[in-house]
Amino acid sequence: MRYLYAVALIAALYAVMHFFTEMTHRQKLSVMAVLLAVVVAAVFYNRHVDEQQAYVRQMILNFNQHYTLECGGVEVSDRNFTLSTGTLSFIGNEGTPHAGEIYPAAECE
Repeated sequence: MRYLYAVALIAALYAVMHFFTEMTHRQKLSVMAVLLAVVVAAVFYNRHVDEQQAYVRQMILNFNQHYTLECGGVEVSDRNFTLSTGTLSFIGNEGTPHAGEIYPAAECE
């Protein structure tokens, strides 16, 4: 929905440029094309970030459901690692072979 507002804002900006500037038609279209490209890039960036966040949430859910994850060639499970919710990473428990090791949830499979 916000993207519709952005497109409406670009249309309003075009109208303002049309009536209150001495730019040529070609210059106005160039400005609009650049602004539209910025909006399209923002849409794709937001989709990418949403997919990445969904993937991390799934990895954390799998960890909390006692599944074993593969992170950087190491098997991460709730027996040997603790989830750090602040950094969304897995930290090796003391007394285990992986004590002190940290693996980001985004890098797990």
